[in-house]
Amino acid sequence: MNYRKIFKFMVLILGILLANLVTIWIDNYMLSYKWKYSPHVFTWIGMAIVIVIYYPLFTHIDKWSTLAGNKVLKAGKKLAGRRLGSIIAFLVALLILYFLYGLEWFESNVFTSFFKSL
Repeated sequence: MNYRKIFKFMVLILGILLANLVTIWIDNYMLSYKWKYSPHVFTWIGMAIVIVIYYPLFTHIDKWSTLAGNKVLKAGKKLAGRRLGSIIAFLVALLILYFLYGLEWFESNVFTSFFKSL
């Protein structure tokens, strides 16, 4: 497989995971206000907010995620060379996302629970 295809795949993975994490944070923040309004009012407000937030996010997500992924992987290239540095930067970014997802989903450090299970 071509290195360029692998690089694009790594950027895509990081972009998808980061975009999903950001949308989870936005949803949780928005839902924290749901008890301040009646259900029929909050549902309309929530739907409008989803459109206002997600429309630009989805129309620009590919460009933004590609830029962010490229910056992370290029930083790795500078540290350890083109291929190895990109792979190291990808793994570090993936582990950071793994940690953040663990905090979001379980409110705990998944690294600690992983090492305890060993």
